[in-house]
Amino acid sequence: MERLDARVPRPRIGLLPTGHSYYWAQFPRLKTMGEAMYAKLRAHLEKIGDVVAPELVDTAEKAQAAGEFFQRADVDILLLFPFGYTPGMCIVPAVRNLTVPIRILNAHEDSSYDYAKADTTVYLHHEGPCCIPEYASALITLGKKFKVRTGAFGDDRLWREVREDCLGAAVARVFRGLNFGVIGETYTHMTDMPTDEHRLLRSTGKLLVRPEVEEILEAFNRVTPAQVKAMCRQFREMYDVDPTVTDKHLSVSAQLAVAFDGVIARHDISAFGYYWWGEKESVTLLRSQSALAVSRLAALGRPGVTEGDVKTAMAMKIMDLLGGGGMFLEFFAMDFDRNFLLMGHDGPSNINVAAGRPKLQHLEVHHGKSGHGLGIDFAMREGPVTLLNLTQFDAGETFKLIYTVGEVIPGDVLNIGNPNCRVRVPMPIHLFMDAWCQQGPSHHVALGAGDHCAEIESFAETMGFRSVRVG
Repeated sequence: MERLDARVPRPRIGLLPTGHSYYWAQFPRLKTMGEAMYAKLRAHLEKIGDVVAPELVDTAEKAQAAGEFFQRADVDILLLFPFGYTPGMCIVPAVRNLTVPIRILNAHEDSSYDYAKADTTVYLHHEGPCCIPEYASALITLGKKFKVRTGAFGDDRLWREVREDCLGAAVARVFRGLNFGVIGETYTHMTDMPTDEHRLLRSTGKLLVRPEVEEILEAFNRVTPAQVKAMCRQFREMYDVDPTVTDKHLSVSAQLAVAFDGVIARHDISAFGYYWWGEKESVTLLRSQSALAVSRLAALGRPGVTEGDVKTAMAMKIMDLLGGGGMFLEFFAMDFDRNFLLMGHDGPSNINVAAGRPKLQHLEVHHGKSGHGLGIDFAMREGPVTLLNLTQFDAGETFKLIYTVGEVIPGDVLNIGNPNCRVRVPMPIHLFMDAWCQQGPSHHVALGAGDHCAEIESFAETMGFRSVRVG
């Protein structure tokens, strides 16, 4: 199993330091004090990402040059940091042509200071809050969305908020460059599975990649005995193998894993939906025996989702990039006595969110699907989780993210050969289900380990997606 944070991108943080040139001659120590504080700020930010900054902007002319600098720098997010009071025209030329998220850092190295002993220089050094409303009104005038992040440098809450903002924006940058795909079709008569590719085109400039099922078949037939042997060895290292799993079962799954690897890598697909029924048993086998192959890809950061649900695969990839892993689930049952949701799904899983070693067993029936094959089962990690649905319903021109933070709690679950878990959400389940469904979700959900709601909000802001938190 890989670390959950294996593919978390490092943000590219644009930082705009601002000051008021009129003050420097009047108060000779002021600029030096501001620059020393600015160095501390950069040290904090460099723990979060790569900081890209121009020279101190203390005039409107320098702000214009800073805007041109940031256009070339290709940053994920822009942080505005005043040394003290600064006129709004020290930011307007710098931001007016930028399309990245903006955060105003209403922050300071000191959480307080000795007012009775302070001279005018010290007072001005702490007067950054004075211009925050002016900055805000200027950004509103320009039609720019922003948030204000306020706190002292010693406050971990401040840096957590900044990190979440930066990471969400960085994940959006990576997400836009990925290829998403569908192999085969969507499950027959599921009204929420088809995807409007024009929404993807508006969001990323790309259409879905659509490998043929025949490519899987041809790749399957090209696999060598040595490749099968190596993959079987890998599977036995990764899983506890039940006695119901024969060497033939495992060999077929290993052969399929090599085939799926080749096709997904050839098209450089980062998340995909897949499904087909098949009249020939050999074609049906490619899908019915695929759970192990596709689960392996999910663990390596290329999640695949049965029933052709590429939208949930995309949501799982968001979770993967945020360090949450990404698990494919749907609502199994509601426990009204203890107020939790039972959630799970058959088919591919992400073993990176397992507690302990996952298990393999042979299943004669995959409910609602043709064929038979191996089933993957494991206990889910307990603790905070994020539920994320990427939908095209009630979404405007692109997509919409519906999300909540819940908790995987201990307790008995189903023994059906597929992972499932108890999830407690932050409101009574009868209220949650109504509120969730009012937002137009599809019936599948991506689960990520940890609370990633703030990063999702930053991601959505960067992508231009609608986003709604339930609960």
